[in-house]
Amino acid sequence: MEVRSPASGLRVALADAEQQRALLERTGCLEPTWRPVVEEAHIVWPLRNDAVLPEGTLGEQIHLPSKRWTKAPPSVKPYPRLHMAVRAWLEREHPGDRQGHEALLDELPQRWERLGDLVLLPASSFASTAWERMLAAKPSRPWVAVADALKAERLGLQNVVSGDAIRSSGASLLLGEHGEVDMLDHGVRFRFDATRQMFSSGNVTERHRMGAFDLRGETVVDAFSGIGYYTLPMLVRGRASHVHACDINPEAAAWLLKGAQANGVDDRLTQHVGDNRETLPSLHGQADRVVLGLLPSSEHAWEDAVRCLKPSGGWLHVHMNVKEERIEAWAEETAAKLGGAVGHLERVKWYAPRIRHVVLDLHIS
Repeated sequence: MEVRSPASGLRVALADAEQQRALLERTGCLEPTWRPVVEEAHIVWPLRNDAVLPEGTLGEQIHLPSKRWTKAPPSVKPYPRLHMAVRAWLEREHPGDRQGHEALLDELPQRWERLGDLVLLPASSFASTAWERMLAAKPSRPWVAVADALKAERLGLQNVVSGDAIRSSGASLLLGEHGEVDMLDHGVRFRFDATRQMFSSGNVTERHRMGAFDLRGETVVDAFSGIGYYTLPMLVRGRASHVHACDINPEAAAWLLKGAQANGVDDRLTQHVGDNRETLPSLHGQADRVVLGLLPSSEHAWEDAVRCLKPSGGWLHVHMNVKEERIEAWAEETAAKLGGAVGHLERVKWYAPRIRHVVLDLHIS
């Protein structure tokens, strides 16, 4: 079916072009699937055929022959694609309420987490009273359109990570039949179920940093291994001789094993499933370094972690949530408490207002 070109456009001076484009876009008058027509001193923005120009519009509305218009390429930015897709769904399912549509479109999420072919939207997405009424009134849902706009096969909602000992994900699916993810991150393949296990994209710099260490010849203990956020990069990219992975969650441990097998490094992995207050003592004296990746604090495992190091000493990587103004002091206090020297202090990400997730690299001699 031939797509009709715009019936009219708004001709504005070049100096006013960007301001007017923003106004037209904000009020739903701009037709984004067509390119603007550039003249010597003016730009003609394509208008939707049902556009009613808002107050404050500059320039003049004109008609151009269809041959003057050319189709715009698909947007490379995902948010405009999402905006367009949901607008089209609203107009198809509930035509005629432009003001209501704009209010709903203003609530669209601008960030999301991509896990392979699965996109997880923030828990607040489509959750307002207005969106709940809209979705309840319609037999269809916009999830296919949203997934297509974000180049995803499956779609889900994030949720608050459980405060239980196994840090359950709580994510739920909107589109798709399962939450299993098989994804490649910086040369490392991870496997897990996003509806069951937490995977924090915010820790990406720390995962990459741990994989960048040259660990050849080293034995590592990962005291809170989960699905292998740090274990797998250390094995695959760091080439650690062996990693002892400890975790209380047998389901996460099973996914770590699948990830290790997918990367071909399971022969250098030993898993210890259970409370690490019971498993770490069996590893005393064996490690060149120990990773303590539990938030908000891994302090209950510090003593065992030091004892896991070889008699010649080694490295601890201590994760912690710390108030911004206390980070340097905390690092020095922790070094003194554990009898080590600060090698590096990494600020990973903001965890909450004024609180950062940090990692202290501590050398114990």
